Amino acid sequence: MSMKKSKRWTLAAFLALFIALFGFNSVAQATTYGIFADISSHQPDDVVFFKNLATNQVAGVVVKLTEGNGGYANDEAANQIAAAQAAGLKVSVYHYAWYNGADEARGEADFFASQAAQLGLSKDTLMVDDVENSAMTNPYDDTVTFQKELASLGYSNQATYSMASWFWKNKLPRNYPIWVANYGVDQPGVDNAAAWQYTNNFNGQHVDMSYDFSGIFTTGSTITSPPASNNADGGSTTTPPVNPDPLANTTPPASMSGIATINYIPNYGIALWNGYGANRTYAGRTLLTGTKWKVLAQTYAAGEYWYNLGGNQWIEGQYTNIDTGTIGVPAVNSNGASNSKVVTIKYVPNYGIALWNGYGTSRQYAGRTLMNATSWAVFGEKYVDGGFWYNLGGNQWIEGQYTTSPNGLPAFE
Repeated sequence: MSMKKSKRWTLAAFLALFIALFGFNSVAQATTYGIFADISSHQPDDVVFFKNLATNQVAGVVVKLTEGNGGYANDEAANQIAAAQAAGLKVSVYHYAWYNGADEARGEADFFASQAAQLGLSKDTLMVDDVENSAMTNPYDDTVTFQKELASLGYSNQATYSMASWFWKNKLPRNYPIWVANYGVDQPGVDNAAAWQYTNNFNGQHVDMSYDFSGIFTTGSTITSPPASNNADGGSTTTPPVNPDPLANTTPPASMSGIATINYIPNYGIALWNGYGANRTYAGRTLLTGTKWKVLAQTYAAGEYWYNLGGNQWIEGQYTNIDTGTIGVPAVNSNGASNSKVVTIKYVPNYGIALWNGYGTSRQYAGRTLMNATSWAVFGEKYVDGGFWYNLGGNQWIEGQYTTSPNGLPAFE
């Protein structure tokens, strides 16, 4: 985000054929998601520029509208929005935040909304709050105030943008979809990101580009704020519960990445299987040590974790760097078997439950929620103060009473 202010066809054909035949989901295949650009006054406002983006598979743009409290409005925004729409791109808008205190937060929301109205943007336009200014003293509470004010003005389709480290340090709320900036890595590094800004120089054009995991930036899907979760303060999202450690989780563990690295004998590979457990059959190829693969699902069967790489293709977790399950990847039950180590959140539709560091009375809020009906691999359980707690990796726990298995898992008996 900004403040004021020739490939060979033979190789391309081969890769396309390879993917079509085998359906692999390596890290490099992230282009299965839509991509979108964010635009400010530093970029052109003519249709040619935006049509050029569209021909490069870009499906949406987020145009800078405002900054601060009445101090700056992008005078090229109207032309940029019109040109983007003419090029067939999904248009969203963003505000660069400066607020310190509730009054400033409300003022900036009013300014953002007024500019959107002047440009004739509909109330269902995706409105993004760009929160990354180091001068902010209380970005969490002030952002919640900004969001509430914007929603009160009829703009409830919102998202929050910032760098990954701010989300790791719990400096921002997650009651709306989050858009994470994290460069030079192979994944966003933050659980449940709706979008990931992965470069600030797309195709050498000095344009920021992002993957849209949720569709809200590219296909027009709408995600409004979910109600509050069962946080320690009774469900309020106006303050971070239990004063989470601002230095906690500054480096996400490998188990949170959703990426499995093959960990076997150098220069050798492991089998790729059709299916998993006792019913698996060899898929006819191997994955070499050191290669990385995006995990789409996981299950626990035949005494070990298995990772799905797309379709019915699976690998054994014991031969990867995350042999005991990966956090943030959907888990599937092992055909309902009693040795399943998977739980599904059972709460109120569109609500989430808190993820905790620790369990029982000593627990502390981990800074994020797990939505109703999502499934998670379980690495251990504890019975404390009359209820079961499930470990989702590291020191991260959930309360069993809010799952489909409130009375413990037979696999741990």
